[in-house]
Amino acid sequence: MTYRRRHLLKIAAGGAVGVTGCLGGGDDGDNTTDGGSGADSGGGGNEGNDNGDGGGADETMLEHEPWATYGGDRANTGYAPEASAPGGDVLWEYETEGPFYASPVIVDGTVYAPSFDQSLHAVNAATGDADWTFDADANLRSTPAVATDRIFFGTDGNTLFAVTPDGVEDWRFEGEGPVRAPPKTVEINNNVIVLFSEGRLNSSVPGDRRVVQASTSGGELRWQFRGGGYTTNAPAVSGSTAYVARRDGVLYSINCSNGEQNWFHEASGNIRCSPVVRDESVIYADDGGNVRAVRTNEDSVRWTYEAEAGIRSSPSASDETIYFGDEDGTFHAISPDGDELWTYDTGDSIRSKPTVGDDFVAFGSNDGNVYVLDTEGDELWTYETGNDVRTSPAVIDGRLFVSSLDNNLYAFE
Repeated sequence: MTYRRRHLLKIAAGGAVGVTGCLGGGDDGDNTTDGGSGADSGGGGNEGNDNGDGGGADETMLEHEPWATYGGDRANTGYAPEASAPGGDVLWEYETEGPFYASPVIVDGTVYAPSFDQSLHAVNAATGDADWTFDADANLRSTPAVATDRIFFGTDGNTLFAVTPDGVEDWRFEGEGPVRAPPKTVEINNNVIVLFSEGRLNSSVPGDRRVVQASTSGGELRWQFRGGGYTTNAPAVSGSTAYVARRDGVLYSINCSNGEQNWFHEASGNIRCSPVVRDESVIYADDGGNVRAVRTNEDSVRWTYEAEAGIRSSPSASDETIYFGDEDGTFHAISPDGDELWTYDTGDSIRSKPTVGDDFVAFGSNDGNVYVLDTEGDELWTYETGNDVRTSPAVIDGRLFVSSLDNNLYAFE
């Protein structure tokens, strides 16, 4: 049995926080940058919007819901401005038979947590009891997206699933490579489409590597965008545009309506984390330690910030600050203009995407700890799990949900 120690250094008043990070892996793509779209079968999907009616009086319902996708929203901001910091007490632990490489999401009082035990777990957010599990027959590294009363997630078995809130399979898309990037949903002409990516495709032809593709919410393939590489990073969506970072260092702007490229930008290193959209800028980080803000409408760099180590922690952005960690274990807070505000050191590399609330920021480290800091960089509390914490926290009012490589999902209040 693994014993865990909780280090409560300073308690903040009630609240909650949120979860997920970047996954590593090698890159076998070429440097082709002129990807294009292929017109595959399309058609309209089911009309609907993301579930957004959280809150309620009974014990299974919690305020400030939903945290229905990677980074909390389509733009990957990781920001819940009304969420206050939890006090650091463990409400419950939920154990699976495999580690967590994907982050949890929460909708309507249920936490959806993909595990390396080849299952998606639906857990009651108030009690920590399992509502159901869905056996996907393959390991899960893909943080789910919840919309139109469906949970969308991918597997290492080359499959994108759509599952109902009762844990029943609605449909599946069988691809040619592992679906590890968190999917995103976007509404186009009153129809919801699902953006997802495949990893190392079996095809040996570089142009066949699908950087991103779109399905209707009913499972019909709408379009594919092909390029010279692949991604395991979540798209960042703003309006009808998706920004997708290819693993070998290319950032694309793609029209979600038809899969056509608007522009592309070449980074100075590999990109192993997801971009975020903030104030007409797409912010990304690379494994050379560079964080850049590129204009949303063209390949034009606004500013660059240089860390002293590579970055695999997807940046998050509040109204006033951009947060991320690096491979040396340093957590960074920088201004919207790219100026350093403060740093905080942990004991190992940081690959967790931060979650930002009202006057706090939460993240995990490969030193096995969950960290909650105030927005001035002072430590509120830490909690030591039994292994690396590479995922991003999910936040609702007064509660923070974090998963770890120690096979456990934690709820803090």
